[in-house]
Amino acid sequence: MPKVVPEYKEDAKRRIVAAAIDVMAERGCERMTFDDVAKKLGVTKGAVYWYFPTKEALIGAVLLSIRAEIRQVNFEAFYDRPAEETISQIFDRFAIADPKKRAVFYEMFALANRNTEVRHATREYYDGLVATFEEEIIREKKRRFIQTQADPHHLAQLLAALYSGLQNYDMVWMNQDEIQKLWKEGVRILLKSTYAGTYGEEKP
Repeated sequence: MPKVVPEYKEDAKRRIVAAAIDVMAERGCERMTFDDVAKKLGVTKGAVYWYFPTKEALIGAVLLSIRAEIRQVNFEAFYDRPAEETISQIFDRFAIADPKKRAVFYEMFALANRNTEVRHATREYYDGLVATFEEEIIREKKRRFIQTQADPHHLAQLLAALYSGLQNYDMVWMNQDEIQKLWKEGVRILLKSTYAGTYGEEKP
């Protein structure tokens, strides 16, 4: 790893967050220390504090990095395809498939009950997830790929709840193939969409 100094700021922050994910997955959020993260990177503890002054700030950055992956989904690649197929890509491409990230994600939920800063970061994550769904729902309604009259924000919240609930299943007993089938079926039911052609006509 390059020496952690200001000119390497963004790269250094990404490396610190990645190391924190490894440590949290191994030891849990509450047991993670800056010493652990620094050791994982081969730098001093002070170098970690340079970018993240508190443990809560680092945990928040981890959660935001997970959220950022969702927002990298390129919906434009699915133009003129059913809305449920487009939105399903969020699950297919992300789904917290990385076991380390998945473990950290759910560790944070337990910690959020006792820590205001972590709770705030968790809320930001869900706000971002809902916004991702809502943006696509609004776009698809304009293109007449979605028939439902439901409020886009409420519908996005329901999709986020479905997404989160299915991730819980993955933690305890259901495999990814079953979860993805349920996700796609749930999206289809919630959106009540039809495949519209290029000119907006409905197809049987």
